[in-house]
Amino acid sequence: MDNRASLTNKTSPGSTNPKLHAQVHQHDVILDMITQMLAMDSRDQQVSLVLDTITAGLSYLCSAVAFVDESNASLDILKAVGFQDNAAARGMRIPLHSGLRHLEAIHRGRSAWISRGQFDLEDAFLDQIGSAGNLLALPLFGGPLLTETEPSALGKAEFQRDLGFGRPDSQRPSGPAAASYGVLYVGAYPEKLDESSSQLLERLSHCVGVVLAVGGGLERMERSITHLRRERQWVESIMKSVADPIVLTNLDNEILLQNRRAEELFSGSDDASEGKRRALKMNDLLFSAYLSSATVSSTEPVGRDLTLVDPIEGSDLHFEVLSTPALNEMGEVIGLVSVFRDVTDLRLANEELIRNYNMLQQAEADARRERDRLNLIIENVGHPVVVSDVGGNFILFNRRAEFLFRQEAVTKKDGDLLPQAADDSATRVLAAVRANSVKLTSFISGLASETRTGRQAEIDLFDPQSGRLLPMEITSVEVVDFTGQVTAVVSVLHDLSEIRELERRRLEQRLSESDKLATVGTLAASIAHEVNNPLESIKNSLFLMQDSSDSDSRSRFLKIAFKETERVSHIIRQMLGFARRGGGVEWVAINQLLDETLTLVENKLQHSGIRVIRSFDPDMPKVHAYPDQLRQVFLNLLLNAEQSIDKLGRIIVSTARLDVSQPSVSIKITDSGRGIEGDDLERIFEPFFTTRRDGTGLGLWVAQNIVRQHGGRIDVSSGPGKGTVFHIVLPIDSLPLRTESVH
Repeated sequence: MDNRASLTNKTSPGSTNPKLHAQVHQHDVILDMITQMLAMDSRDQQVSLVLDTITAGLSYLCSAVAFVDESNASLDILKAVGFQDNAAARGMRIPLHSGLRHLEAIHRGRSAWISRGQFDLEDAFLDQIGSAGNLLALPLFGGPLLTETEPSALGKAEFQRDLGFGRPDSQRPSGPAAASYGVLYVGAYPEKLDESSSQLLERLSHCVGVVLAVGGGLERMERSITHLRRERQWVESIMKSVADPIVLTNLDNEILLQNRRAEELFSGSDDASEGKRRALKMNDLLFSAYLSSATVSSTEPVGRDLTLVDPIEGSDLHFEVLSTPALNEMGEVIGLVSVFRDVTDLRLANEELIRNYNMLQQAEADARRERDRLNLIIENVGHPVVVSDVGGNFILFNRRAEFLFRQEAVTKKDGDLLPQAADDSATRVLAAVRANSVKLTSFISGLASETRTGRQAEIDLFDPQSGRLLPMEITSVEVVDFTGQVTAVVSVLHDLSEIRELERRRLEQRLSESDKLATVGTLAASIAHEVNNPLESIKNSLFLMQDSSDSDSRSRFLKIAFKETERVSHIIRQMLGFARRGGGVEWVAINQLLDETLTLVENKLQHSGIRVIRSFDPDMPKVHAYPDQLRQVFLNLLLNAEQSIDKLGRIIVSTARLDVSQPSVSIKITDSGRGIEGDDLERIFEPFFTTRRDGTGLGLWVAQNIVRQHGGRIDVSSGPGKGTVFHIVLPIDSLPLRTESVH
């Protein structure tokens, strides 16, 4: 700028010096370039403008800009214009220790020529970047000082002195701008470049270096600002995602940042109610008092309790506040980060725990009294009672249970439970007690695999005194404490010997009645056959009476018809009396009815070596039927299955629901017996047909008639040595039974 002014002063207004006009033009181009560079935001745009100005505006052959990459210790060409292959030149990486002389622009801050024929490395460099002529390497100042990569043997003072490369002290770069951080390459011929043009290029490189350094610094600052903003957004996002209130305050106790939960406690909207505004103001005062008393001079976190007001409910909120000082890069305290942990529920739970503890002590005293009373009651119960722990270890017996399960009770010499016996008898007694204990322990262990807290079944125990089997119904129930943990298992046993005997007699009576009913049914069928004879007599009498004109004959024929009618009426009344059903139509649970029927005969089947397998559909619907008649059908089929099994075997009773044209249920009774011959299989439902010597041949005939009366069907499949399957299909709501129940 000063040269331009001096040149202008030396020239008169009418002067027409072409060289002077060229210099003025170059200064204008450079001034315009610097102005445009200062208005640009991107350093890439600034570099492109510099290169275009040097080649197009200042008419140099080519130009390029390279920057130092400290991480790779290299000089990287960023952009190139005017070369034979700009793309090849752009992106070229020159190691700082490659030995090229023009790198003095970096190491010593001096401009240097790259000329062909003077240095082989320089020639190779020119060929590599595609330059036809010579290049002037000008240092770019304004970047950080590269002391780590400085290969020169000169001292630091000499290095800084050489940065001025012969210029006056007023023009020599100094301070942070004295570091060369890049190179500006300009293609020119040394013999055509005078001193003023060289100085102009040096000043150009200095201005460009400073502007580019400032632009780079601004870009780094913008990136830092963007990074800081992003970090602030991350911090805000993290704070908002935390359910506990978080507050950042400065040293003046002013809230700088808070998450959503903290805003609900300390900040309110303008349209908030009066009560909410008072609660928020109270919370601000309480928090300010807390901050004033908190110690922020230390870098250690501070934890205290703080009670605030719920702005919505108006109730007290108890918080445990953990405050951590916020430090700057110098380690100075600049604020406080407070995290609020809501302990309201915890305090309420603690109070509730104390109340429960007191109640527990009282309950423990009551439990001791109840235990003593319970022991007295258990001891006087008429049935065996056993209390065991979760592992199956016995804890408590009453006297009747000791007789069955406790070895000490049956072996003591002076006891009154069992008289002193011989050695063989004592061995048998101990074996019976051990067997009983094993069965009871196994049954109780089965509770652990079930979701229910109770279990009921029948088991066979041994009478230690007589050695006979005792059918027992056992009910085991888990005792759960107030925490839901199982503490004991109580088992109560009932002797079913008398009940089984009574059921056996009742079964025999029912079987006898069933046989009688079947016989009566057969007789009724025979009697119905006999009705045809009086009907024929009535028909003939009426026919003769119609053709006769004699009153005496017609009176005689009428008497005959009346007599035969009375005979038919008598027969029908007898049939109705014998076929009258017991009970009425009900909604019957088939699974339960089968289970009750099996209970009657299962003990007998077990003694015969026959195992009964139940395979019931738990979702079976109820059926509209006569329960007593269905029970008779199931009983007949089970007894037939038992009689078809010679020795050991099994009977499978299964149920299922059928989704056919009419909603129905399926009952199958399958045995592993000897089976039925093919010829006999076709006649099995005929009345009075039997393959047993003492059979009546009416059981299956009656069963088939009952199933048909219910609107169902009964099928059989069998073969010699393959067992037999009886399949019963019953409609859920039988139309004949529905009509019959209405009438």
